[in-house]
This record gives sequence, structure tokens and C-alpha cells, in this order.
Amino acid sequence: MTLPRLLLAAGAASALVALAQPNDPGLAAPTPAENRAPLTLGLDAKALYMTHCASCHGESGDGKGNEELERPARSFLLGGYSYGNTQKAVRRSVIHGIPGTPMPAFGATLGSDEINAVADYVISLGPPGTIVQPGESVLVVEDRPLVVKGMMPAYEQGAFREPRSLVVGFPNGTTFQFRTEDSRLLTVRQGEFLDRRDWGGRGGSELQPLGTLTWKAGRESRNFTEFVDAESGEGLRRKVKRTEVKGDDVWIHFDLLNERGARVGGGQEFVSFLMVEGVPVPMRAILGSGEGRTVKLRELTGAQSRGRDSIAVTTTPDRLVACVLDDAPNMRIYLHAPAYTPSLGLAFSASLQKKD
Repeated sequence: MTLPRLLLAAGAASALVALAQPNDPGLAAPTPAENRAPLTLGLDAKALYMTHCASCHGESGDGKGNEELERPARSFLLGGYSYGNTQKAVRRSVIHGIPGTPMPAFGATLGSDEINAVADYVISLGPPGTIVQPGESVLVVEDRPLVVKGMMPAYEQGAFREPRSLVVGFPNGTTFQFRTEDSRLLTVRQGEFLDRRDWGGRGGSELQPLGTLTWKAGRESRNFTEFVDAESGEGLRRKVKRTEVKGDDVWIHFDLLNERGARVGGGQEFVSFLMVEGVPVPMRAILGSGEGRTVKLRELTGAQSRGRDSIAVTTTPDRLVACVLDDAPNMRIYLHAPAYTPSLGLAFSASLQKKD
């Protein structure tokens, strides 16, 4: 996504906040299963799926069936399963159902071979990389970004592991770890992506980051609320609602919640890269707006200056460059660089003027 599009987004924030939500607030829908090579299945697994599963989970596995349910059925296209993505784990759900959900048990309805076939077919509906065997659980980011949700280990001594993390990997080897409860960026890594060992168990297992830690949030940014209520000055929490992969970029949609947990607005964070002398520099643009109230950006501490093209520049204690444009006062752009150097400034200004 180019910055001119971000500026258009700033001028139409209310429309962006009201974008239609997908059935599952998790990942953007990947390539449909029919465009990928299916598993080799002995029985007519698709027919079994259509007979017993499609009414709730949808014919394509998108979770949009024709049954009226108290809450939407799981979308298999997103690659998420309750107990893991192995045949054994999916068999468990098919045989016993999932207590507390509309998922029924099929142990008395289907035979063992039929259950195996349905489990394999369900796994085949997931995005590339979800079909793993023991020892083959390393996720590789290929030609487009990859978004994964799960538990991440503590990233520094004295920190806690993060049970609700959103991990975004890019083809250039950069990985971002966000916390879904407040949409905070916690770490940036460079190198390989993830070893998804949690798929082999029943939950509670950690994702294993494989890259080298290159940046981590300091105490100040971990306690920082990006937006405040303009009248009361109350800090507003950004809770991740859903994500989208759009071309080479990732959009993180969030709700803005007050201290009582009530929704008072929303917005998006756009994660992309700025090329500076041939080197990709991470760039995150955060845009928010209120509903029935005025929401504004909280001021940053740090050295402040003015850049070209009416840009207010702040160098944060976390070694980031934060930019606010005069004509987009509710959007802050973070450049993952320690200083606003001339070459960075030229590249950033050029991106503002780039035509789509």
C-alpha cells in the first residue's frame, strides 16, 4: 500500500472503520482450496464433507453455511483448528465434537475410514503450509505476507509469554509480533519465520520464533495508548478485530475501547516497507477515529523537529521515527529507523508524492 492511499484513507476514516467484517476475525482468506493440489484421499471425502459439514462450515470451508448458529462456525480456509492441524487432532473434534460449541460429535455416525477422510479433507482446505507432518512444522513466508495467531514465548528476561499474539511475517524476512488485546507492537525479528509446534498439540504450546530479535518495545511504549478521548483525555485501548493481507501489505483493523471496555471508535494499522537506498525500512501507519466523539492522537515524548512536506517528526525513546502529516492529524506513521536522516526523509517524502 502506498502512502497516497493512506492519505485517502485518512480523509475517509469513517468509511474504513465501517468496512465489512469477515466471518472470522482472524486472518485474511487465502487462496481457495480448489486452486491448490488436494490431498490424496481414498474415499469421496468431499462428498462426506458436503453431507455432514457444509451446512455449518460452508461448501468451501469458509464458515458460511446455511445453518442458523448462535455463533459463526470455524472457517477452515484460515487454517485454525481447535486442537491442532494433524489428522489425529482433527479426528478428535469430528469424533467427540467440541463441548460448549455447536460442533456435534460424529463418532456414532461415521466409520473410522470416513472420519479419517473428512479430517484430511478439512485440513486440505487450509492455506498453504497448514498440512504438516511431525518435524515439518516450520512456516515459510513465500511471495506474500503471512499472519498467524497464537502464544509466543517471553522475548526478554522478566517478561511474560504472550498467549494472544498476532505474528506477521514478510517475504523479506521481517517478522512483527503484536499483542491482540491492545494492538501493541512488541518485537521485530529478522530471518526465518516460525516453527508452529503448537499445531501438534491441544493448545497451550508456544509458537517458536526463528528470526533474530532486532527491536523490542520499551517500557514507555508498552504502556502507551495511541489515541485519547479529546474531551476527557482518557486513553483508548486498541484491540485487534481482524487482519487483511492486501498485496504486499498487511492491514490490522482494531476497535478503540474506553477504560470500561466500551467501543468508542476504531481504525487500522497498515504495515509495509519504505525503500531507503535499496534497504527495506519497516513503516507502520496507524489511523483512528471516534464514533459520536472526537478522538485524537496522544502526544509523544522525544526529540521533535519538522521534516519536509509539512511533516512533524519525533524520535521516540524506542529508536523509532514517528511522523504526523499536517493534512492527516489522526494518522501517525512509524519508521523503524533510529533517526530521520536525509536519505530517509527523501524516501519518505517521495512516497507521499508517489502516484498509484
